[in-house]
Amino acid sequence: MACQITMRNGLGMAMESRLYKLFYKPMCRAYARHLLGDRPADRIYAFLFSLKSWNKPRYTPHFGNPRSFSEKVCGRMLFDRNPLWTMLSDKWRVRGYVATKVGSEYLDPVLWRGDNPGDIPFDELPLKFVIKGTHGCKYNIIVQDKTQLDQKNRRFKLKEWLSENYCEDKFLGVEWAYKNIRPQIIVESFLEDNGKVPLDYKFFCFSGRAEFLQISFDRFGDASELILDRDFNPIEVWNGLTLYKGEVRRPDNYEEMLQVAESLARDLDFIRVDLYSVGKRVYFGELTCYPASGMAPFVPRGYDFVFGEKWR
Repeated sequence: MACQITMRNGLGMAMESRLYKLFYKPMCRAYARHLLGDRPADRIYAFLFSLKSWNKPRYTPHFGNPRSFSEKVCGRMLFDRNPLWTMLSDKWRVRGYVATKVGSEYLDPVLWRGDNPGDIPFDELPLKFVIKGTHGCKYNIIVQDKTQLDQKNRRFKLKEWLSENYCEDKFLGVEWAYKNIRPQIIVESFLEDNGKVPLDYKFFCFSGRAEFLQISFDRFGDASELILDRDFNPIEVWNGLTLYKGEVRRPDNYEEMLQVAESLARDLDFIRVDLYSVGKRVYFGELTCYPASGMAPFVPRGYDFVFGEKWR
């Protein structure tokens, strides 16, 4: 009997996934692209989007009177058309914001910028570097040894990325902040900590105050995470990735990291500030307006409302 139930659940999930890919995603994207444009979501699109919100994390959302963190992220995606979110999400333009707020010394040096991958001067670049698309998420190529890099393949991938509008072509067409970013490629210096990609410190800042911290370990490999309060005390909450089981040491420059995060978050009701600590230096990573597209599972569920209560 248990085997039969498992098989039925598996078939149901497979069918649900197939319907999601074939019908639901294209329908939502088409509605957002052709009927909404840059306008806030109407009732029809909000209803369509709510179907996904129920599916994961499986509860009926209340976008009109949001209380949880997930509802508020989704509400921002659906209804908030402040051009500030576009500037903060643009991985090139945000550098000017960071330089003004905290100083250019917190920025990873840019080695090259352009919109034609064929112009990237690979021969002139150092052995290690990072290639990024400025107009979306997960447009990253980590190069730790350029002698092993398939340049032709990477240029093809970069052209593919540049042809995409991350808002219109990904997820459900709802992440408006990325819609009007000019697609570009930037090449940055490779930041490393003892020969490895450094830990990613993600500060959840509400009304200019860092309240929670999510640390991402080995994010380009066997990724795991740990969530802590602002005093660096671990919190028993699962947020989607494997929970990190090892010990974590508070960085010596943690107070500086808090100061940088809160300076960048000043005057914003919510923003996630991602930073790195390399040696004794703090480096800026990115600003995130829509963490996990509002779909991160909080376990226990009550923490979704704990985070949401901070967002006023």
